[in-house]
Amino acid sequence: MAEIFLSYRRQDSQSATGRLADALEAHFGDDRVFRDREIAAGEDFVEAIRRSVESSTVVLVVVGRQWLGATDATGRRRLDDPADFVRLEIELALAARVAIVPVLVEGATMPSAAELPPSIAEFSRCQAIELSDARWRYDADRLIETLEKRFAIESEAAPRAPNAAATTGALTRIAADLIDLAIHPTRLIARRQTGRASDAARAFGFLAAAILVGNLALLVGLDVPVGPDASLGLAVLSSASWLIAGELVGLLLAGLLAGALSLAWRVADRVAGYRRVGLVAAYVYGGAWLGLCAGALVLGSAVQLVDPGFLNRLVGALHVAASAATASPGWMPQLREFDAAPFRGPAAVLLLLAFAIWLVTAGWCVAAWSAFRQAFGASRSQAWAATSIWAGLVGALLWLGARVG
Repeated sequence: MAEIFLSYRRQDSQSATGRLADALEAHFGDDRVFRDREIAAGEDFVEAIRRSVESSTVVLVVVGRQWLGATDATGRRRLDDPADFVRLEIELALAARVAIVPVLVEGATMPSAAELPPSIAEFSRCQAIELSDARWRYDADRLIETLEKRFAIESEAAPRAPNAAATTGALTRIAADLIDLAIHPTRLIARRQTGRASDAARAFGFLAAAILVGNLALLVGLDVPVGPDASLGLAVLSSASWLIAGELVGLLLAGLLAGALSLAWRVADRVAGYRRVGLVAAYVYGGAWLGLCAGALVLGSAVQLVDPGFLNRLVGALHVAASAATASPGWMPQLREFDAAPFRGPAAVLLLLAFAIWLVTAGWCVAAWSAFRQAFGASRSQAWAATSIWAGLVGALLWLGARVG
């Protein structure tokens, strides 16, 4: 999906929009700029517009002198028609909280709220950028700079800035992507499906980094000692080994889950490709693992306040249970101080915070899960079918693993 959505009225600013689109595509690449002419024949126009607007980073609304007063064949103002596509695009952007930048061309001015339908009155408060014929190149470069700096949209052109500025821009883009992934997961995931090899590389990189950060959080939260006489070097080596093993196991499990999900989607929707399913799954699994580990870290801190030695005993019990053929019913260690010092004060706050993190993570997973349906334009029934098949496959794998173990 494209990051820049161009909204315009053909009878008002088709030439100016085409000129602007050429400049944007030359700088950012064709895949990052969307115009209505890119909708395939036979595709649902409204649904295609909705997906493109909601997955974009910014909507550029090109406003010419006839934008506000344009009328249809009956003389009715187009903006007063709820089915008007320009009005619909702005309504969708406002509802999805996608950034809107009015682009004034051919001497146009911003309309007031009173001149607009109530559903898009908020559009009048958006800060506009003017593109004048006299200084078109300068104004277009200023718009491109705004898109790069404010909205962190990557450019395919050679960087104009020095290396230090380019590095800062890259860090800004990464931070913006992480924030967007946390707040609007489907939007970020949709933008990472351009069909390029770099999309898969980014998805895998995010998954690998998420597993590493999550395992590091668990390592810090468990605070497992390596021995009373262990040196600093041995402690570092033991921690590194734990992280490497956790990374390999995490990637293997993610691969198995993604494989099962790919198979489920292929059964529910033949259009779903293994590569695209894996790309979406990488972001969903990575985000879920980060939330799970963050909650575990906070919960571990709460337990440490109540019984500082509990986690060490738990890890030891897990080692014993793993090495034994069967675990006895009483293998789980008990909180020694639970009766004398129940969870209260700071421990209670941390406990509530841990469950709040897990609750938010669950909600995020539900929202991010819809990225699969959006990626393939699937129906709700197909999405439910794929999810049910995937859950069945995962359950079967767990059952088989328990039987073999």
